[in-house]
Amino acid sequence: MSSTGPGRTGPVRLARHHSTRQLAPLVPLALVVGISPLATDMYIPGLPELAADLRTSPALAQLTLTAFLVSFAVGMLLVGPLSDAVGRRRLVLLGSIGFTLASVLCALSPSISVLLVARVVQGLAGAAGAVAGRAMVTDVLSGVRRAKTIASLSAINAVAPVVAPLLGGVLIGLGTWRLTFWLLAGAGLALSVLVLVSFPETLPPVRRSTGVGLAASARRMGGLLANPRFSLYLVTSCVATVGFFAYIATSAFVFQEVYGFSTSLYTVVFASNAVCMIITTVLFGRLVERISEDRLLSIGLVVAAVGSAGVLAGALLHAPAGVVWACLAVVTGAQGLVITGSATRTQALGHATPGTAAALQGGLAFGIGGLGTPLAGALGGTPVAMGAVMLAGLGLGALLQVVAPRWVRTPPVVAEQAAPAGVGHDGGDVQHPR
Repeated sequence: MSSTGPGRTGPVRLARHHSTRQLAPLVPLALVVGISPLATDMYIPGLPELAADLRTSPALAQLTLTAFLVSFAVGMLLVGPLSDAVGRRRLVLLGSIGFTLASVLCALSPSISVLLVARVVQGLAGAAGAVAGRAMVTDVLSGVRRAKTIASLSAINAVAPVVAPLLGGVLIGLGTWRLTFWLLAGAGLALSVLVLVSFPETLPPVRRSTGVGLAASARRMGGLLANPRFSLYLVTSCVATVGFFAYIATSAFVFQEVYGFSTSLYTVVFASNAVCMIITTVLFGRLVERISEDRLLSIGLVVAAVGSAGVLAGALLHAPAGVVWACLAVVTGAQGLVITGSATRTQALGHATPGTAAALQGGLAFGIGGLGTPLAGALGGTPVAMGAVMLAGLGLGALLQVVAPRWVRTPPVVAEQAAPAGVGHDGGDVQHPR
């Protein structure tokens, strides 16, 4: 038996329960898991044009982002527990096909109401790959090896916020915002083919949970939520996501309409900030063998809160746009540690039902974060409003992560199934001292 390291794109093999299971190639798996950043970020530079083209308000244009994020969250909550009962591969394939069809509908939308419906369908379909794909990693890997692989997936996914707005800006320059959705349709079609030809099933029937309905899914969720530490990770992740999504939803209007940036220059702002996230997700994978996932998560949240305070202070003091840009770069850089740390810790505590764990962590974070996206816009869409919402969410997340665990009793973690002899194992989920 052998396993490729997390930095390679070849198949990863790990035997458990005397059977051989194979993880999909890393890059296609990362693209399936990370289709949501493409669907979220690619059309953001065109939001002002979209509002004008569909004769709607900026608030309704931003609602297309909220519609996607909330439906994506609901889809994760539905698909994750279901994948623990029926397996991963078929759900990922159906989701990729559905995402393709919904993207075509987005591109053809004649009105804001049709676009909103299409974005809801797109979010529901995209959720299947995101949640089941992450669960595939936990099906096959454990401990530090799992953390490093999730970090590798996160690093590849973090490329999307860099490429997506730049590509979106180019497409808008060549045509209209609709071209971005045609490109998403093409990406969905390519992913459907990749899943069909290269994705094995990672959850054999012997390891599947019993029960398929909503009641069975609720029982699996309830079992995880009964762990106080798991629930605290969820709350921390959710409030931090509200703060970060305030930046995603509002920054286009702030920089283009308040600071007078062109669409092209705004895409540079967004992409350069995302580069910082790529760097920190790669750094997480390098550091996790020496520093605990909890410590890295704490550092990320504290630094993000400090950066958010800088955004708010710069806005209140009418500092140049470059100052706000630099503070946002700090926040997005720290977010690489936050996203990866939250994912690895919830997967560790929820290793018995990884689809359900991924659904709760990702679904609730996206759902609550998506509901929070209009908040900065409702407060005026100004730099001050953006900074205030960012600081409130990320600051509270940092406080919960650093202070609250002192009063939360963590029950003993059930050990993961050990790999058979001959297969490397890193010792499970034992954390370094904090």
